[in-house]
Amino acid sequence: CNLNKQPNMTEIIENFHNGEFIFLHDDDSRENETDIMLAAKHVTPKKINQMRQLGGGLLCVGISPDLGSKLNLSYMWDILLQTKSPSLSSLVNTNRNTSQRSTHSITFNHRTLGGATDLQRSSTISSLHELCKDYTSNNNLSSDFHSMFESPGHLQMLIGSPGLLKSREGHTELSLFLCEVSNLIPIVIMCEILDNQTFTAKSADNCEQLAKENNITFIEVDTILDYYKTNFNNGPGET
Repeated sequence: CNLNKQPNMTEIIENFHNGEFIFLHDDDSRENETDIMLAAKHVTPKKINQMRQLGGGLLCVGISPDLGSKLNLSYMWDILLQTKSPSLSSLVNTNRNTSQRSTHSITFNHRTLGGATDLQRSSTISSLHELCKDYTSNNNLSSDFHSMFESPGHLQMLIGSPGLLKSREGHTELSLFLCEVSNLIPIVIMCEILDNQTFTAKSADNCEQLAKENNITFIEVDTILDYYKTNFNNGPGET
């Protein structure tokens, strides 16, 4: 993939903080997919619609492991292993170590929003972000969350791996690290970019072209990883 010079992290952080989309291409040795990402603070029904149109994959909401713990939420593989149903626990691929397992948690929506429209999903995300604005000091956060939201629902929640980039270099951890260095509440919206011709993930070259056409920043995973490895030893991504 002959990509142009990558934008610097100062520019990327500023754009992300200000509510712009980011296209992030995963390493060829991993999924080799590009996700469109948006900080939850800036969600609107129009932006959810744009993510569906530009991406087309599963719309997910990623939260940091610290926030997941405060909300008393677990990974779905852990939930399945804890059930008393052998048929459900057997679905978990225990041959994978925990760092290789999916970051998927529950599906959820606001209790007053049972449908799956762009407006309803935007409202669910906005409500979650509003609830979590003081997540570091709100001792009732878990009970507030469980009374406000329900599962199953119209959005897939992801929980970043403990340590974020220290333990895993997936889209979930990369986008949450970007939230942290952008001084945002660690909630991010993500959607894989699919190809309506091949019915697979859209290639990096085509995603870069799509980004250019829509004035969106396109970056490779190494741009974030190099910044992380150069600037952080015990900072964001290490908690």
